[in-house]
Amino acid sequence: MYSKTSEPQIQSEGSSNYYGKLDSKIELTEFVDFQCEACFAFYPTVKEVKEKYKDRVKFRVGYFPISNSHKFARMGAANAEAAAKQGKFWEMHDKIFEGQKTWEQSQNPQEYFDQYAQKIGLNMTKLKNDINDPVTSATINADLAEVKRIGGDGTPTFVLNGKKIENPENSVEAFSKVLDEALAQLGN
Repeated sequence: MYSKTSEPQIQSEGSSNYYGKLDSKIELTEFVDFQCEACFAFYPTVKEVKEKYKDRVKFRVGYFPISNSHKFARMGAANAEAAAKQGKFWEMHDKIFEGQKTWEQSQNPQEYFDQYAQKIGLNMTKLKNDINDPVTSATINADLAEVKRIGGDGTPTFVLNGKKIENPENSVEAFSKVLDEALAQLGN
């Protein structure tokens, strides 16, 4: 008798790349595509908002690589997630965005990602293993499923406490207004 076996399914809860007040009741998640121009445009705003609210809000980055239009987006996500496994997600996140205009023009952006990894002190053997680890892919896929469930249809997609923020304005003031209102509802 023939028995068909299959590879075990790798499960993941999605990314856990947090910043700020980890026990906050206010969580702002940004689902990013590292090759997306709009994500690149939002990057300095979000960075400033994170610093402004780090003592009151929990921030998270989830992965939303739109591979059919950004051929290196998933590679960027895999590198960021592999860096997260060495406790250096935010450093790699920043390097990938800050170098976007250079690596996205390359035929081999992994060379740039490797340079960023070396600059932030990652173990390169572990990085390579983690990039290719099925758990890394499962984490990215879990984020993709989450953002689609929420109704994300483009990048960046911002989610405040589980609810998508529709058409967010790219300004510190606009994000401050949204976060201040959420904090006020909690009495903070």
